[in-house]
Amino acid sequence: MLTTPNVLLFPGQGTEAVGMSTGWEGHGAWVETVNAGETHTGYPLRRLMAEGPIEGLRFQRHAPCAVLVHSVGVYRAWRESGLPLPAAAVGHSMGFYSALVAAGVVPLEAALDLLSTVEELSEAAFRDRPMGMAFIIGLPELEVRQALLAHAALVLSNRNGQAQFTVSGPADELLLLVEALRPAAFKVGLLPVKHPLHGPHMAALLPAISRRLASVRPAEPAFPLISHFDGRLLASGTGAWDEGLASVALPVDWLAVVARFRSLGLPLAECGYGSQLAGLTRWAERSFQVTSLQGPPSSR
Repeated sequence: MLTTPNVLLFPGQGTEAVGMSTGWEGHGAWVETVNAGETHTGYPLRRLMAEGPIEGLRFQRHAPCAVLVHSVGVYRAWRESGLPLPAAAVGHSMGFYSALVAAGVVPLEAALDLLSTVEELSEAAFRDRPMGMAFIIGLPELEVRQALLAHAALVLSNRNGQAQFTVSGPADELLLLVEALRPAAFKVGLLPVKHPLHGPHMAALLPAISRRLASVRPAEPAFPLISHFDGRLLASGTGAWDEGLASVALPVDWLAVVARFRSLGLPLAECGYGSQLAGLTRWAERSFQVTSLQGPPSSR
């Protein structure tokens, strides 16, 4: 059991996996959270997390909701078992929505509505030209940016590490970029998302997103949140919710987040399935150790 306040790291889409719910069905807080998510969305999230199929779990409408309800349920179950209130929290990409709910800024349903709104508006906006994201591992940032000069419609959307990046934009341009970088990169490929997240392509959707969510009244957070855009501490509910609304168009800079970790000097714990953020954080700062809350409290 973690006995001192930690900084919690909430993972985003792409961490979903069949079996991610293993061991959690006996924890009431997790079950209640997932049930609430299923009731609000109508999606069979528990079954998909437990049994799949993986194609159903990774479906664009299902995957972010599954990651959100699972991560929030994990947090609530650990809190129920005595986990101290975090000193701060951050989320990677849509993992920031999990952090918003965990901190009490908005209810789970509001975060699910935000996910649904982004999906609906993106599907309508990009119907005529398929969009997406690609990952690039093993190339320095300068080489990636030089390659992007030949693809004006693509943008660097995530700085996940010194040599780990994502790019967003039109799918046909992404395929050309992937093939051009494949010989030199350690790994390169397309991500299982259909929208150009964390880039200017999404900026035109922000007014409509804000209008759709205008009835949400954010509360003051129980603990500060860290911006995944620039590492700022967000200590007000309004500021944190505004960041959440804008986050689909804001680049992710995990190196700035790691710099904030250094200034805080607190233990780190990943709250969700897998160890994606532990890996990203250690690649940025090898001396950092990230505890995992992936397993239920009773199994530790």
